Amino acid sequence: MAARVDPSDEFLNISSFLYEDFNSTLINHTFTHNFTKNGSIITTGLFGWCHNWKEFQHWLFNTAHLFFFISYALPTNRYGLICMHTFLIVGFSFLSSWAWRVACAPDIFIWNLFFISINLFQLIYVLYQSRPVKFDPDFEEVYTNLFEPFKVSRLQFKKLVNDQVIKTQTLQPGEAYAVQNITRTDRLALLLTGKAYVAQDKQYLHPIATGEFLDSPEFESRANSENKFKVSIIAHTTCRIMYWQRSTLEYLFVKETYLANVMTVLVAKDITTKLYAMNNKIMTEKGSHLDIRLPCVTSAIKSKERRTSMLKAVKKNIAMEKVINSSPESGWLNI
Repeated sequence: MAARVDPSDEFLNISSFLYEDFNSTLINHTFTHNFTKNGSIITTGLFGWCHNWKEFQHWLFNTAHLFFFISYALPTNRYGLICMHTFLIVGFSFLSSWAWRVACAPDIFIWNLFFISINLFQLIYVLYQSRPVKFDPDFEEVYTNLFEPFKVSRLQFKKLVNDQVIKTQTLQPGEAYAVQNITRTDRLALLLTGKAYVAQDKQYLHPIATGEFLDSPEFESRANSENKFKVSIIAHTTCRIMYWQRSTLEYLFVKETYLANVMTVLVAKDITTKLYAMNNKIMTEKGSHLDIRLPCVTSAIKSKERRTSMLKAVKKNIAMEKVINSSPESGWLNI
């Protein structure tokens, strides 16, 4: 006798089978996607990941990316930029060869040609910027001693010493660069070779050596171009100088702000040197050199120290009086 099947159990089995089939179909449809390429079915996930991985690409493709890795790991200085663009050109060349010979993809080949062209132009520009810039021997010494320590590039210094900005002049011994109350303070001069000195009313003030500015105090302190020199600047030996007109220099500094800052520092340093040279000529009544740097502040500090010492002495006396008055012996003496 055949076993009797409960209709409810059969319904549950059918429902379970349909649910599992629907669930698997839904999952496969939702999380996988099949598409055909070159006659083969490739299965990808919901987010585009591949289930059927291929072998490694051609050696041209991998070599190109090796050059890309090296180029992006280089430093950002001048030589690093040259090497970076060189490696990028080589890498894109390998990738173009891969696109032409292996992938047979004209769009990839054309894009890589564009990338090669861009990096080639960049490489030419960096090489042009890195070209050696040579100066006159006197200008070379000025650049090495004054401007190179401030990281001024040769191209920047060339803008400061080109023929359109500066003028050079040779002074014979005894010839004056500036005459007191006659010459206007509308320029800035630097002594390239030789020695000069500054005088006022035929009295010697201080010397000027090679590599120093001739008129830095007048250049820095003048109010307008009509101001006259208060001193005379005379060549002691044969001197060669270069000088800038103030208007030309100011126009250049508007475009080259870093160069303007460096020149400001150099002029300030030169003024300080001249002040110390003058300080050596000033003596006090006791025969010592007078400190002309901050005389007011120095005197104020000394007076403050004197007041502080006096206050300490007064406080000490008051404390001693309190101790004496509070001791038993002082009470016995009062009795």
